[in-house]
Amino acid sequence: MSKRQLTMLWHEAGNAHYHDRFVELSKICKLSVIGPEVFQGKTFKPETFRFPVKLFGSVLSSHWLTYIPSTLAFYGQARRADILYVHEEPHSLVALLSAVLRFGRPMYIESSAINLKGNLSGWNVFERFVYRAATKIIPKNHEVAGVLHRRGAPLDKIASPIGNGVSKSSFSIIEKSAARAALTQKYPQVAGAFQKDGIVLGYAGRIWQPKGIEILAQLAKELPVTILACGPVEDDYLVDALNSAGVTVLPSLQKDDLRTFYSALDLFILPSLSTKNWREQFGRVCIEAIYCGTPAVGSHVGGIPMVIGASQTFEAGNIEQAKALLAKLSDETERAKILQWQTAHVDQNFSWKAIAEQVLAVTHLKR
Repeated sequence: MSKRQLTMLWHEAGNAHYHDRFVELSKICKLSVIGPEVFQGKTFKPETFRFPVKLFGSVLSSHWLTYIPSTLAFYGQARRADILYVHEEPHSLVALLSAVLRFGRPMYIESSAINLKGNLSGWNVFERFVYRAATKIIPKNHEVAGVLHRRGAPLDKIASPIGNGVSKSSFSIIEKSAARAALTQKYPQVAGAFQKDGIVLGYAGRIWQPKGIEILAQLAKELPVTILACGPVEDDYLVDALNSAGVTVLPSLQKDDLRTFYSALDLFILPSLSTKNWREQFGRVCIEAIYCGTPAVGSHVGGIPMVIGASQTFEAGNIEQAKALLAKLSDETERAKILQWQTAHVDQNFSWKAIAEQVLAVTHLKR
């Protein structure tokens, strides 16, 4: 075990849903995790933690871009850390503060949601200072790496992508008939979906135009498929369009209900678009579906091909390519083959154990 310690700073450090990540990383290196006690109005409760996170007070904590630690303990921990791993965007205030504290000492920045829009889009001198101070900047996918470079990050400081992870303890298979019965009992409006011929296709995520879900309405009209969708509504007109095409739209589901939802499907789809100011950074929902025993397809955008395999993608918005892929996967044997490959691929690259190994490699920590 290395004597050097990795200290991770993250605004979601107190979110117990992510503590499997810390547990796996702590198995292979000395780890300390720090984060704000309150974030976006939520107060994190240590009694729910599965890993001993150190919380600090903060101000302007309604957004990851603006929150600033307000306790001296943070400054001491960040300054003294052997290696500081900042899981924040490089144009955030806390990343700038970390860069000032750590200048000339090992500091890694993991970028999850950065895009070309806003914050002077590459002309921000403070963001460029963060890039200068960082040892490495770690993108979620290759598209994000390109965005980081256009915003001012030197190519030699951009590391290979490290994806997100999903815990198998949170998302695992429920037998399909049992999942369908449970989903029908809680949401009676889906009852007819499981009585029709053809596959049951599902989408989980924001009901939002950049997610590309207008294609679901087209697929429902042109193929013998039943389609279910769930998620928070950001564009009301899309709900009307989906309903008119026969797509059943459920509300945003909690984790346990999501597990049931994924398990009830034959196939999951993430048809995101690549827009000027937004792109699908990773596609975590695809992994959740795969771990629940449902193979996934999606558009060739952002991190989606990295997660599900390029052969299971179609050009964003291309209805004919999407139809051809779904026709191929209407065969149960073919879906089983894809699921087998995707499960092994996800285990190898995106389990929290795999993510921990990748962090260990990029930071050059030894076991």
